[in-house]
Amino acid sequence: MSGKGQKNRSERKDWQYQLVRELADEKYHLKSSCKSIVIRDSFPKARNHFLVLPRKEINTLHELTLSDIDLLEDMYQLGRSVIKEKGLDESQFNFGYHLYPHMKRLHLHVISKDYDSPCLKRRHHWTIFNSEIFQTHEAVLKELKENGRIRQRSYAYVQALREGPLNCNSCSFTTDELNSMKEHITIHLND
Repeated sequence: MSGKGQKNRSERKDWQYQLVRELADEKYHLKSSCKSIVIRDSFPKARNHFLVLPRKEINTLHELTLSDIDLLEDMYQLGRSVIKEKGLDESQFNFGYHLYPHMKRLHLHVISKDYDSPCLKRRHHWTIFNSEIFQTHEAVLKELKENGRIRQRSYAYVQALREGPLNCNSCSFTTDELNSMKEHITIHLND
């Protein structure tokens, strides 16, 4: 087998391709449309955490074009429908994308705002959902419609956000310690 064929096969076994593997395996699918598929996040960072993946091969926000607006809308509506079918309150969820995801295949996070999960173990698990690294669905659509693309943010900017303070998503509390944030957010769990 050629070197390139071996490389592609070994890359597909890499952890970065886990979402692509789940996309291809119907046992993971909660719901689907002709454009998108919903799965559960295998390492949820909140009580409810779903991922909506496009069937189209797009890996980052920066690959999107104006022609993908209908796809993004389909992903969003599919995520909303899963919340509704599960009897959950949509106002308790955030819908968004990471600027520079580590996993292959673009994915819309549909994540409950409680961030109450044993999988939320590292401080960057908080910052990637509670800083500008997490671009809301609405913000992505707006930027795409206005600019025809999603502009690149510098690595230094994103890294500064990852390493920056932990800001509560419900009040003005700020800390540098994840354990302090996890203890703090318990006061908001019944809001």
